[in-house]
Amino acid sequence: MELKMPTPEQAHWGLRAMKTIALADGVLDDAERQMLASVQTILGTNHVVEDLEPITPAQLASALVDRQIRHQLVQGLIVISLIDGKANAQETEAVEQFARALEVDAPEVRDLRYLLNGEMLRLRLDLGRRFWLREKVKEIWKTERIRGIFKFVRGMLGRYENAALAHRYQALEHYPEGSLGRSYWEYCRNNGFPLPGEKGGAAEQVLFHDCAHVLSGYGTTPDQEVQVACFSAGFQHRDPWAFVFFVLLQFHVGIRLTPITGARTGFFDPLKAMIAIRRGAAMTVDLNSGWDYWPVMAEQVEELRRRYNILPIEAFLPAGSPPKLAGSVA
Repeated sequence: MELKMPTPEQAHWGLRAMKTIALADGVLDDAERQMLASVQTILGTNHVVEDLEPITPAQLASALVDRQIRHQLVQGLIVISLIDGKANAQETEAVEQFARALEVDAPEVRDLRYLLNGEMLRLRLDLGRRFWLREKVKEIWKTERIRGIFKFVRGMLGRYENAALAHRYQALEHYPEGSLGRSYWEYCRNNGFPLPGEKGGAAEQVLFHDCAHVLSGYGTTPDQEVQVACFSAGFQHRDPWAFVFFVLLQFHVGIRLTPITGARTGFFDPLKAMIAIRRGAAMTVDLNSGWDYWPVMAEQVEELRRRYNILPIEAFLPAGSPPKLAGSVA
């Protein structure tokens, strides 16, 4: 994902827009205040929230001309509209007005309207069409056709068993301590996840997600799943914001979008999410596109972090901030 840090003036306009969205329903609640504070932590600003004046879409469009900053801001407006755990008509309409004025055609704006209207089938279909799963299926079809699709679907359902495949992954137990292969094996065994090829094991095509856990240092609790998804959004080149919107709905708003994981509420921490996005965006490789993990399975995780420019969270916090945020071991 391409990320661009706003200038202090652009940040001020953006904060005013976010507060305008938050106040569209007449209330600036604690979750919205926390998000505004989190954004300021990342940007290094210290505006008093009460002093931030509302801004109209036309005023913002006139002042803010940078296309990349406009797009990033609209995504932030979507998040703050849902940070209180629900969609409402006033905030959704305000987001749409800002997106139109800024000439940002983001699919998440459309999805926000689907959520408000209760059009859950359209919401799920739109996210499914854009999510990484579709690209994986296309890749499999090109190389293995229907046989590959059959194996993939059974793997996604935890019903594909292959002794030879399982043996290859079980052998990772004997890889050097600290290597990606050994760390992946430990990650699966410690969390009770079957390896590919074992009964209930995941399809190989989604192993990049587990490698993202290992390389980023994020665990598997709901708040850490949010962070690893945001981390993945950062390094992904194709439709990265779909990842962020997905986990915002699945783990914060409580909308179940996948049969594999149950819906949760209240686990989207704006500060941790923004740091995770920036960590992923700083990377030199997209783990979900063109990256082959087997050639580097014997290499040390720390060396791969250095090679891929996976920086610690401290690198994205202003001086004087807490040295470490809960939820990460990297």
